[in-house]
Amino acid sequence: MSKPFDYSKWDKIELSDDEEDVHPNIDRESWFRMKHRSRVEREEYEEKDKQRIKEEMEKTNQRIKMLERDLQKIQKQKKEDDDDDDDDDDLDD
Repeated sequence: MSKPFDYSKWDKIELSDDEEDVHPNIDRESWFRMKHRSRVEREEYEEKDKQRIKEEMEKTNQRIKMLERDLQKIQKQKKEDDDDDDDDDDLDD
């Protein structure tokens, strides 16, 4: 039977890398609150930007579909016109 893994060595691990960034004249708790607020604001901005990009992509995809339909109509009309021109040539002979 295998021996269970011992996780106790991680019980006292330091989680924050920001501790070395703190200036000695700045309160550590204030620093962490400021860093947290900054991170939250950045994440909110990124989420809004993602949403904006998603909406633009949806509009662009709709525009592409509309243009493809128009192109198909034009090609179909051109083909019909070419067919009609061929028929007219036969009548002239």
